[in-house]
Amino acid sequence: MVFTQLIGRYRRLQQDLAISYEARPWHSGRIDRLADELAETERQLAVMAPLDEQGVAIQADWRKR
Repeated sequence: MVFTQLIGRYRRLQQDLAISYEARPWHSGRIDRLADELAETERQLAVMAPLDEQGVAIQADWRKR
C-alpha cells in the first residue's frame, strides 16, 4: 500500500472508531478491531514517512482530521 492510501485508510479508521464510540451500546469487539487496525496503520505510516536530508522523519499531517 502506498503512503497516500495508508493516509486514507488511517482517516477512515479514525472516523469509523469515532462512530463506534458514539453508538450505544458499544460494540466492544468492533472497537477493539478498529483500534488494532488503526495502531497497525499508524506503525506502517511511521515506517513510510518521508525523511528530510538528515534522515529525520518529516512531520506529516496525516494525524490531523
